[in-house]
Amino acid sequence: MGFQERLRQTRLGVKLAWLTALLAIAVVGGTLVALNIANRASTRNIVAMELGRSQRTLLQLQQRNLEILSYEAALLAQTPVIISALKQEQGDRNDSGLMNPSQTSAARGTEETLRKTVANNLRDMLPVFRADVMIVTDDRGHVFAVAGDREGTTADPLPAVGDDLSSMQAVKRALDPTAPADEGMQAILQGSPASYQVAVAPLVVGGYTAGAVLIGQRLESGLVSAVQRAFDGSVLVTAGNRVLAGDRDALAGTVPSSLPNSAIQGAPASVQLGGREVVAAAMQLGETQRGTSARLWLLQPVAPIANAMTHHVTTQFAAIGLVAVLLAALGAALLARNVLRPLEGFVEYLRSGPDGTEPARPAASEHASPEMKALDESFVALMDSLAAERRRLETRTTELAAANSGLRDEVRERERVEQALRESEAQLRQSQKLEAIGTLAGGIAHDFNNLLTVISGYTQLALMRADKGANVADDLRQVVDATDRAANLTHQLLAFSRKQVLQPVVLDVAEVVAGVAPMLRRLIGENIALEIGPPPAQLARVRADRGQLEQVIINLVVNSRDAMPDGGMIRIATANVPGSASGVSLSVADDGTGIPPEIRDRLFEPFFTTKAVGKGTGLGLSTVYGIVKQSGGSVEVESEPGLGSTFTVILPSVEAVGYDEYDDAAAADLPGGTETVLLVEDEDVVRGLARRTLEERGYTVIAAADAAEAMRLGESARIDVLLTDIIMPGLSGPQLAERVRAQRPTVAVVYMSGYADDALANFELDEGSGFLRKPFAPAALARVVREAADAVHARAAQRSALGGEPARRT
Repeated sequence: MGFQERLRQTRLGVKLAWLTALLAIAVVGGTLVALNIANRASTRNIVAMELGRSQRTLLQLQQRNLEILSYEAALLAQTPVIISALKQEQGDRNDSGLMNPSQTSAARGTEETLRKTVANNLRDMLPVFRADVMIVTDDRGHVFAVAGDREGTTADPLPAVGDDLSSMQAVKRALDPTAPADEGMQAILQGSPASYQVAVAPLVVGGYTAGAVLIGQRLESGLVSAVQRAFDGSVLVTAGNRVLAGDRDALAGTVPSSLPNSAIQGAPASVQLGGREVVAAAMQLGETQRGTSARLWLLQPVAPIANAMTHHVTTQFAAIGLVAVLLAALGAALLARNVLRPLEGFVEYLRSGPDGTEPARPAASEHASPEMKALDESFVALMDSLAAERRRLETRTTELAAANSGLRDEVRERERVEQALRESEAQLRQSQKLEAIGTLAGGIAHDFNNLLTVISGYTQLALMRADKGANVADDLRQVVDATDRAANLTHQLLAFSRKQVLQPVVLDVAEVVAGVAPMLRRLIGENIALEIGPPPAQLARVRADRGQLEQVIINLVVNSRDAMPDGGMIRIATANVPGSASGVSLSVADDGTGIPPEIRDRLFEPFFTTKAVGKGTGLGLSTVYGIVKQSGGSVEVESEPGLGSTFTVILPSVEAVGYDEYDDAAAADLPGGTETVLLVEDEDVVRGLARRTLEERGYTVIAAADAAEAMRLGESARIDVLLTDIIMPGLSGPQLAERVRAQRPTVAVVYMSGYADDALANFELDEGSGFLRKPFAPAALARVVREAADAVHARAAQRSALGGEPARRT
């Protein structure tokens, strides 16, 4: 059993006793820690105060020691032997500081004798002044003579004769006659391993500073020794980052960067050294001959003093705290016994009490405490509330069960709707793919029609000028026939893509079926046979758009093909419809799977299809229905499952007025005129062909590549006929015609195109407008333009007869 499990099973009284004891321990321990922290801070402040007093005493001692050394240096500077030797040495040097050339080797020997005499004299005075080192320099700061108690030993080397000490600030001030007389001249003569604290005094001979005297004591046996006797901490003398004397173990031989600048400037400060907290104070001892500042450090550890002060307090406080913890635990146990016993009885009552289905009875006796009575009353109220809530939940559960049943039905319906939506989205994507293919096909047919217009037009112009019986005439006719067949193919491609300008004309339905038959055979595949029945001898004519009628035939044949996955026969027949509702019938029959009666009424709904997902869009038959209704006809369906289907399209008949196509004619037979034609065509070669054809017929032609250029050229010119392409960059042909007619209402408009986008899919010609389908023959162009111009003149004559302006014909 784990600790947490045992803790959960422990009695509440034991837990309360332990918790009280732990809280008491935490309070006692926290108080003890706070006392230690406060005691340590107090100890640090006391040490800092004591160290500050020691620092001030040391400064006084240092100042007195400096005065003594300075006095001894001044006495030494008055020694006659030293003054005489320096005076003679200066006389032997010239102004540049070099030995006079007239000096002989004997004179040089005399100088050396003077140096030794001065050194011996200094050595004799060492015990008199109780000094460890004496040095005499010349007026340049170079060592003239030196004496020390350990002179000549390798363990304690002293400056040699000739060494330059002028870099020491104290020596520099002693040699400077303008320096204040009361300015301290102390310095540290740094050596290895011993260093010296020295005082410096000038040597004045006849009012001239002839040199300086340095007198001092070894740091270890002098200043440091005296401080260590009076101070129980660590004493150090440092220069830069080097320890010159004192307790070297305190700083491991080097001066760390953690020693505070505040201590250097006088105020003691706390710092961490080697993991120990110490209070540090320092004072300046001058500079060494190397130019670094020397300092005397007093380092007092805080921990020993703090530990000594807190040991006794901690022991007594810990004993008192232990007694307090025991008393708190005992009191908590007694309190828990008196308080928890009634609670335990209440818990037993809860274990055997009501289950919430019936009213609860009170458990507390009359002699129970007010708290237990309040708890008992709260429990009874809670049980009564739970019983009421239980009854309410049972009622709510019954209601939710009924609601869940309805929700399940709604979810099933929603899933059905979502499935239908997914199928519709798939059909829409397929429709968009077909639309993209149709757009691509229409664009290709548009460009191809422009090429065919140029080829056919120039070929027919050449044929008009060729001799009738010449071989070249036959060759040119072959080219014209080939371009006509190519034009028919593009016409069928535009019919498939439904990218044509609507142009209802009088049509022979059988001729339209025969024209689209080659394309149908390519669509249905090799496993399906196509049979086209012969038309009646006198088949009536209908008025419809050729492209739309071809689209109806293609959609019905494709629908029959899809109903025969294993192959079969498709039969197309045309016939006259007798009676009052006379017309022409076009039937497409197959021997496929047939159509069940339950879905026959939905065949022409958009996006309705019985094919698998991705196999159909549900738009083919709805397109057929829309085109037929637009042409004033109807669609009938006959089908039996397993016996095939027959779709019959009935279109109203019209009076036969012939074809809209023009036969080839000689150039002399083509109509002409003298009107001005504004020709707008963005294809250069088509524009050139049209311009040449019209100009040869006598017209004045103003040619433009787009609507903007046409508006600019037509501003000041007279325009009788506007001949424009429908689709152009910028403004379209109908938009250009609208702007031109706003300025010239009598202008005749002739549109030409083999393709138009969706925006013009339902475009119809208005009164006074003509249409020329690309590719066109020169003869067709001449006749359409002439008919449009004549129509304008006829309307003008009619207005003149009614009292308007007189008719005018060019």
